[in-house]
Amino acid sequence: MKETIYTIPVNEVFAEKCECPLCELESRFEKETVDYYLGPSLMEPDNRIETNETGFCARHYGMMYNTQANRLGLGLILDTYLLEQNKKLSKLMRVESKSQGEKKGLFGRGKKTSSNVDEVYKYISEHLEECCICSKLSYTMSRYIEVISHLYVREKEFREKFNDGLGFCMPHLKLLIEGAKKHLSSSQQDEFFKNLFSMQINNLERLEKEVSWFTQKFDYRNNDKPWGTSKDALIRGIKKVSGLKELD
Repeated sequence: MKETIYTIPVNEVFAEKCECPLCELESRFEKETVDYYLGPSLMEPDNRIETNETGFCARHYGMMYNTQANRLGLGLILDTYLLEQNKKLSKLMRVESKSQGEKKGLFGRGKKTSSNVDEVYKYISEHLEECCICSKLSYTMSRYIEVISHLYVREKEFREKFNDGLGFCMPHLKLLIEGAKKHLSSSQQDEFFKNLFSMQINNLERLEKEVSWFTQKFDYRNNDKPWGTSKDALIRGIKKVSGLKELD
């Protein structure tokens, strides 16, 4: 399969042993996208229109702020976003903003009409589900899943790396199943799922044993016994079953 912007990172993460290669892919792209919105995106009018209209979820506002890389840039994004959203909400709520009242003079100030509660609720509910970074992340992950499905069928070397892996977190296992059902034929699915499920169960059992030894190490009788691979088993186990990224 010809190398593309999607196949290169896929091959890179599957070349290294980790509890979930897709978590690594997602984390890399997420960080790159956060950096992009705080950098080059600021100078692109189309992207500013998008951020004004859509905004970001709580997680990605937090990531952008916590980078401390470009607080001015984040402030500019938030400023124009608030201007755009204030206009929309004022119209939906049928409340005249202070700035509009000041422009209209004495008879415009403080003028209010009853809010359209259902429209406001619908808009807020839908808007809270939107995020510029989440939408790009979702699209890119779907492409990665497609690439993985095709590489598995077409490239023996990749298939061997895949089958020799440590499995996947549960959310990404779900994505892999969905992707294979979409992109592979019935016969291809049979082989893929047989190997995927066998690998997943073997590694979940391995992880359970590691977590079990982690708990046994708290018994004073095991103080002098080696940790083996269990020292970080609690973190790896939580990430495996939940897909949680930030846990150190």
